[in-house]
Amino acid sequence: MIRCISLIAVMCFVGHIPFIAFSQKVDEEFLAKAKAFKEEFPDEDIVLLSSRSQYDFRFSKKQNSLEVALKEANQYLTLNSNVEYTIRNYYNDNSYIESYSLKTARGKSFDHDKYCGHYRQGDIFYSDAQLCAYHFESLYQGRLIVYESGKVYKDPKYLTYTFFHEDIPSQKREIELKVPDWAEVELVERNFEGYEIRKEVKKSEKEGTTSYIYTLENVEAFPKEDDVPGYLHFLPHILILTKSYTYGGKKETVLASTDDLYRWYASLTALNQVDTGKLKAKVDELTQGLNSTEEKIKAVYYWVQDNIQYIAFENGLAGFKPEDSHKVFFKRYGDCKGMANLTKDMLKLAGIDARLTWIGTSKIPYSYDIPSLAVDNHMICTVIEGDKRYILDATEKFNPVSLHAERIQGKQIMIEDGSSYLIEEVPQEPLERYLCKTDLQFELADQKLQGKGAYTIDGEYKKNLLNVANSIENEKLEKFMKSIVSGNGNPDQFEVSEYSELKREQPLEIVYRFTLENHVNAFDKELYLDLDFIEEFKGGKVKEERKVPLDFGRKVFRETVAELTIPQGYKVNYVPEPVSVENEYFKFDLKYELQSGKVVYTKEIKIFDKLLPASQFNAWNNAVKKLNQFYNDQLILQSHE
Repeated sequence: MIRCISLIAVMCFVGHIPFIAFSQKVDEEFLAKAKAFKEEFPDEDIVLLSSRSQYDFRFSKKQNSLEVALKEANQYLTLNSNVEYTIRNYYNDNSYIESYSLKTARGKSFDHDKYCGHYRQGDIFYSDAQLCAYHFESLYQGRLIVYESGKVYKDPKYLTYTFFHEDIPSQKREIELKVPDWAEVELVERNFEGYEIRKEVKKSEKEGTTSYIYTLENVEAFPKEDDVPGYLHFLPHILILTKSYTYGGKKETVLASTDDLYRWYASLTALNQVDTGKLKAKVDELTQGLNSTEEKIKAVYYWVQDNIQYIAFENGLAGFKPEDSHKVFFKRYGDCKGMANLTKDMLKLAGIDARLTWIGTSKIPYSYDIPSLAVDNHMICTVIEGDKRYILDATEKFNPVSLHAERIQGKQIMIEDGSSYLIEEVPQEPLERYLCKTDLQFELADQKLQGKGAYTIDGEYKKNLLNVANSIENEKLEKFMKSIVSGNGNPDQFEVSEYSELKREQPLEIVYRFTLENHVNAFDKELYLDLDFIEEFKGGKVKEERKVPLDFGRKVFRETVAELTIPQGYKVNYVPEPVSVENEYFKFDLKYELQSGKVVYTKEIKIFDKLLPASQFNAWNNAVKKLNQFYNDQLILQSHE
């Protein structure tokens, strides 16, 4: 999968590097391979015949420290004619590109364009990270392009892990790590199960090194499916833990323990300065007349949420060092670290014990027993009041102080504690905090279903809706509310009567009326009715070829209670068979019942874990099949007049 990344800011167009080689014939051997690969990968334009990464740990006399030299050698094979492709090489303040080349199979330079500069991916601006992109075109199927590059990591702590997968399939992937005897480097193998990864260890007494060589053949590309969790959860990779090295009789620690990791983090936060005079006036204004600690926390926390724009800066030193709080305050924007630092400093000025806190979001499967920069990617603020903890993430707009965002629940946190630290865990929110409940009252009039409804929304879904609603113009807000309550129905058949204020600390409630014109069909003396216009997870079957986990984004708890008054002169002739499926990952419970002249339809849907492993796909698909059968069935009323 090629990620779309736009080069911005200081962009350097190095230019078009010419080579007149298109008149040469394509090697018949490569053409035959291209045709064979095309049958295997019909959707791909290009593959890797081989991809090799060699990491060489060495001592830099220039820097007087350990560095890592990465040599990459890739052989690309075009599967179609008129193929365009871009190779991307990333670097930052702690690494640099030494060399690169693009050549033909015969060793001659291959025509390409080169771009270098800062870049943005989605909403994340990589402030001190850069890339060089090498773009080439090939007119012919079966063209072999050889790419080689050299890159140096000046600080080995920034070399955290390496994947076997790439953005296109690879016939052979090889990773070699060459470690000198005087360096302590631990390699942690993750998600190797189910992959035939060969490992070879070669020791050179002459060089005083040990080489660890990993080989995997027939490697698919990075998953292209939607709703995929972080790759670290399921793809094979090697964690590279550079702990220490001894050179010239002197031992230097890199990251040998969690204590070392915290010391390095603390050394960065110690560089921060606080201009209390510029913050104190705002803190006094926000907390004036407030007596309890929680009231003051809310006042500051919500102000930061509402007034500081979140802009993500990642990688390099900017990915770990918070910006000074007064700078974030005056600029009115910052990354997670700057917002956490501002929240902390403002709360401390209010007399509250607030502390910076490091955390890895749900994208990362690691805990703090691993001394690596790979274990976290986010910073928040924790308030300690006796045994109570307020875990505050100001980047989560419209998040109430009592709710922990989905992406940090159950995750370990590292809380600053002077020269030491605390390792704790963010609580999991009970499923009841996710409740979204729909109450419906149906009546049959002129062979149309009419009625009124009330939709109460809470938890993560409500937070997301408030975020969207607050960016919408007032005159368009009612239309937005219609789209929420109408589900799979036609929003034009709904009329919103009222909705609650858009407040983070209370559920969102929407009251509405509706006239459903296509939910009643008449045949002779029978009426066929469909009381569900939302039909959650209808058509939610996972494709059979999918191999990677499914990420729902959040846990789900939906309840629906719908009542239909049986019209005079009719009786119930048929109700769909109930559906009840439950396991540790999800629950579907849907049924119709007759109660005192009414048909009562109840539905309960629960997703207990936002990640559904591939091992559960069969169970999920069987449940969705039953769900679809229920949705496609209809309630039948028969006239007895």
